[in-house]
Amino acid sequence: MPESTTGETESNCFGCAPRNPIGLHLDFERHGDVFSTRVKLGTDYESFPGVVHGGIVASILDETLAQAVYRSGRVSAFTTGLRIRYARPMETDTEHTAHAEIVKRDDISVRASGRVETGDGEIVAVADGTFYLLTDDVLGQNSERIPAELIKVLRSANGRAPQGD
Repeated sequence: MPESTTGETESNCFGCAPRNPIGLHLDFERHGDVFSTRVKLGTDYESFPGVVHGGIVASILDETLAQAVYRSGRVSAFTTGLRIRYARPMETDTEHTAHAEIVKRDDISVRASGRVETGDGEIVAVADGTFYLLTDDVLGQNSERIPAELIKVLRSANGRAPQGD
């Protein structure tokens, strides 16, 4: 969940990696305190004809919230809680926009909220998420439980300004 490229290693992130052949290829922009991405998905991501699967909508929201957390504080994090409320189906082959912003931050976690909207601004789904910050101290304290290569990538990403931000 930092960005798709972190130092010398390229991620295969389902949400944001540009080269993941089945990924969402989300590309984020910052507008003040709000982080946004546009997404248009085809039939490979549907549940019913013309409708994007709800789990994919959840993935879009999780990635958007997580990117807001990372880009606002330059520290990697992982999702500890995600609450989603669906308002209407997300249609395939139609452009939507996802937005996220930080609600609360402390030394160990961040809360963020976000939404997916149609091109007309109608709400598709809203989400609230809590993210545990993977600071250098946390990575060191949990080095037995976290793969060494992941620690290396996260430490490289922490504090590094994302490109295009």
